[in-house]
Amino acid sequence: MIVATEPDPTRQRPVLMVTFDELLEVMWRKRWLVLACVLLGAALAAAAAWIMTPRYRAQVILVPVKGDDMRGALSGALGQLGGLASLAGVALPGGGNKDENLAFLNSRAFLRQFIEEENLFPVLFAKKWDAQKGQWKVDDPEDVPTVADGVRYMDRSVRAVQEERRTGIVTLSIVWKDREQAARWANLMIERANRDLRARAVSDAEASRDYLNAELARTDVLELRQSLYRLIESQVKTIMLASVRPEYAFRVIDPAWVPDVKDKVRPKRLAMIVLGALGGGIGSMLLVGWQLRRERLRQWRSATA
Repeated sequence: MIVATEPDPTRQRPVLMVTFDELLEVMWRKRWLVLACVLLGAALAAAAAWIMTPRYRAQVILVPVKGDDMRGALSGALGQLGGLASLAGVALPGGGNKDENLAFLNSRAFLRQFIEEENLFPVLFAKKWDAQKGQWKVDDPEDVPTVADGVRYMDRSVRAVQEERRTGIVTLSIVWKDREQAARWANLMIERANRDLRARAVSDAEASRDYLNAELARTDVLELRQSLYRLIESQVKTIMLASVRPEYAFRVIDPAWVPDVKDKVRPKRLAMIVLGALGGGIGSMLLVGWQLRRERLRQWRSATA
């Protein structure tokens, strides 16, 4: 027969909560363990900091060229063509739209073209590339880096474009492990952006010129022909000025220099060591608290056995 028994009121539940003062007291008693954890965390962080490949930042300081600035400089040469061009929807010489040019510089399409022209896949994914054999060191064809992989990697970790709205100054930054390559890429990107935007402007002006020539052949009205002649002249000047102007969309204020070997972006070794020591200290606190709680539970079980 099973007889129900009342719970023993003298058997109290264990108090497992550890106060902060108790924790500090136990940590002081086990200060050598705490010190060992702190030193271990700092040592692991220092080892990781020395193993990591240093990264350096090269920067180009520039300002976008405004189309209005170019029109003002050429107003004497163009005369009254500004109004005629506006009526016909034809662009006059200039650096184009500032926001559009910045969007082009910061676009993934520009990155893709830059990667392909410079053949950067073996450089960006050097661990997977066999330089001697000239092929990828992967067994699965799906592991071969793609264009999308290269663009994503450069967009997230290598290239950065920042604009200061108040002054309009733009900074193009390249973060890379090779200091000379970082500076070269930064300067080359601006050069290529100016080249491509200039080529686009020339192409648009040539298309406008061809269209105006076609319209000129269709009309016999003297006044309209004179206006078309002037607009055609403006497009010819656009092509000429864009062709001889290297800094078409971006004017470089300060080109990229090779960073000093001491100017690493990462790793920040001192900061990593401090964080490692802090992590070791927090880990030792958790370890001591767990040991204290376990000891109290063991004592309670022994007393109530």
